[in-house]
Amino acid sequence: MTASSLIFEHLFDKTKTVCFGRFLINVPLSAQVVYGPTEAPLSLERHPGKAVYMEEVIAARLAEIERDRYRAYDHLLDHDSMLGKVIRGAVAHQKIVFGVSPGGGDFYRIESYLPAGEDLFVQKVNPYGERAEYEKAVEKLNAIARLFRPRAESDIPMAPGVCIDGGFIRDSEELTHENFRLGLRLEEYPDVHFSIATIKRDFLIESDAIEPRLKQAEDEAKRSGNGGWFSRIKFLRRGQSKIGNWSGFEVLARKPASAAEEESHEFAFLSQGEPKNSYLPSLDIKLHTGVRDNKTGRVKPGITDEEAVMLWDRLTNSIRVRPTTAASAK
Repeated sequence: MTASSLIFEHLFDKTKTVCFGRFLINVPLSAQVVYGPTEAPLSLERHPGKAVYMEEVIAARLAEIERDRYRAYDHLLDHDSMLGKVIRGAVAHQKIVFGVSPGGGDFYRIESYLPAGEDLFVQKVNPYGERAEYEKAVEKLNAIARLFRPRAESDIPMAPGVCIDGGFIRDSEELTHENFRLGLRLEEYPDVHFSIATIKRDFLIESDAIEPRLKQAEDEAKRSGNGGWFSRIKFLRRGQSKIGNWSGFEVLARKPASAAEEESHEFAFLSQGEPKNSYLPSLDIKLHTGVRDNKTGRVKPGITDEEAVMLWDRLTNSIRVRPTTAASAK
């Protein structure tokens, strides 16, 4: 047994449970958890350690808004303009700032700044339409702020709702859209990257399916003269699969080296889920090896084919809906 294999054998001796969205996953205790972009229901960002600097952060944002003022259309600059204004939110210390939408000068960008614990949480919305739409946007920002509380990584709430990076939002009809992304980095195998994305959608997006994209990749490889390279891909598993309550398509492959890249593993599972179902959203899982500086194929994989499949199965089989109690919902 190699030193690497011995390390892998004990990788899951100690684990921790990670909460993301409405779900849980068990990961090695040493794993670094990286939360990606979140929408719950609006774009939401965590700024660790910035709570005490909120006023400075807002001042910098206001200066940026002033530099963007030239982009604002006339109706954003009339006598009752909110551009550059700061108002109090519904929660203690919460503030709401009005800027210019990055998509154009015809609409506001409204941002909610909420200090919680040591961190600062910023939620953004770009409402389109008349002033009544801006008022509704502020109401939604305030509603989410009322439902929010800070959360340590080891804190697994029992109340219905969603986990975000450093926080928890109690269940509400306000959670019309849910988009969560989570990444794992393994201390023992830094070239291995694992990621999960869940999105609650109102309809299926057929173009997301893996099978036709795989066939397109093969056809493109042949057209570009790389058909020989594609034929050397080792498919460890390929076909319909099931993870938890999700039915989808799975591809576990080891890609051969090329002139530009080392060999590497590329694993993927995609399920369309069920439209409008928070507990069965679309599920997109990926695992890559040979990663350095966020680029695959930069180094040789630190794990074997067998270990990569075992790691994939151990992680994906632990994904489940976070249990809640009826009493905690009251």
